[in-house]
Amino acid sequence: MNISLPFPALLAAVFLVYLIIMVTALIAVKKRKSGRIRDRDDIRQEKRFKARFFRSLTEGFQLESIKTLEDIENIYEAVAGLSDDDLNYRYGLSRYLREYLIALISKDEKVLPQSTTENEILEWKKILDRIISENDIQTPFSDLPPLERNILNDITIFLKRDDTDHVADKLKELSRLIKSRDDELNRIYKRNDGSMQIALVSLVVSLILGIVILRQYV
Repeated sequence: MNISLPFPALLAAVFLVYLIIMVTALIAVKKRKSGRIRDRDDIRQEKRFKARFFRSLTEGFQLESIKTLEDIENIYEAVAGLSDDDLNYRYGLSRYLREYLIALISKDEKVLPQSTTENEILEWKKILDRIISENDIQTPFSDLPPLERNILNDITIFLKRDDTDHVADKLKELSRLIKSRDDELNRIYKRNDGSMQIALVSLVVSLILGIVILRQYV
């Protein structure tokens, strides 16, 4: 049995679908502008890694096998599947250790068993504070992007050698990099702003046209 819709109703349905698409596009542009859109696979992989790493840390503390930075490095390398030749194995380690420290202090049940005592938490925190400090000393710029991190590491080395000429060169290089990053961000913001404005104008025009058409046929 064929079902035929009156033209005004069909037109209203098409307009409603178009309106939903436009609103969805506006929301997507807004989220992209604020940096909230991330690759779902990356998010899932990071969550799985963090859960495994935190679970391994808890087991290590329970077995009293974590005493030094090297102990945690070994766990981190094993969970992340890194080799001894990977020079970047420490980058990101401090961030995860700080997240674990927060979970430890807040007694997060997803990280700590209910049987964990206050004395154990205090002892683990003491060890963790010391290890994080040691790792920060060895990799003070670990949370920065690779280019900025390498430049600052070079500056640190040249400062220790009292090599002011190379320090000056590296500072100029860092200045150019910062300027380049700033220009890139400005281009992204302008492009997103333009997309937002076009979407808004399209939405307003569509609403006006839709209202005009509906008034003629309804």
